[in-house]
Amino acid sequence: MKKFLCLFFCMILIQTAYAANYPDLKYKNIKNKEKISYDFSTGKWSKYNKNNGTYFIKTNGFGDFFDYLDSDKNFAFSTNCEYEFIYNDKLIGYSNKDLKFYNIRYENGKVNKAELSKEDVEKMFPDYRVISFNEFSEKTNSLKIKKNFGDLKIILFNDTDKTFEYYGFTSGNSKFEQYDLRGFLTVSKAGMVQFSDLRECDDKSWYVLLIR
Repeated sequence: MKKFLCLFFCMILIQTAYAANYPDLKYKNIKNKEKISYDFSTGKWSKYNKNNGTYFIKTNGFGDFFDYLDSDKNFAFSTNCEYEFIYNDKLIGYSNKDLKFYNIRYENGKVNKAELSKEDVEKMFPDYRVISFNEFSEKTNSLKIKKNFGDLKIILFNDTDKTFEYYGFTSGNSKFEQYDLRGFLTVSKAGMVQFSDLRECDDKSWYVLLIR
């Protein structure tokens, strides 16, 4: 039975098309070569202008990550996040590996990252259904969701100690769009959507959304 399921989901993976872009978020990703300012006295971040503190320049780093250089073009820090934006004077980062949001502070020449709660994420993204992994059934690794009318926008929120570096969405009968942000999903047609390690097929590697 497991071999059949593995074959079935591999076929699904081959048939699934992925969208290589970010969803239409109101918080725009900080772009490569863009400057952001940091006020050491208040700990507040902002978009750069000449009158609001020390600035850092975002630049290409290692892999999918970006580095930040100081005004002298020296390496200052890296957030190890793929998506970064400024929200209420805070620098927020999202990690595809962790499926977590972080409040990023820069203190004494080092980056300190504090995990945001599910409630924090819900406030920032009120148009999305934020789903934590502890909501899935322990027996079946599944969760039933009601879609209603229009598209259903979902954020999978990691409230565990797991990492999801090689995970992605697949589906046989639900129409959806996945983005560069690994835990973000827009569903336009009800059905089954699976979030799983694309390298493996075992009972512990997947989570199933049953969208009605």
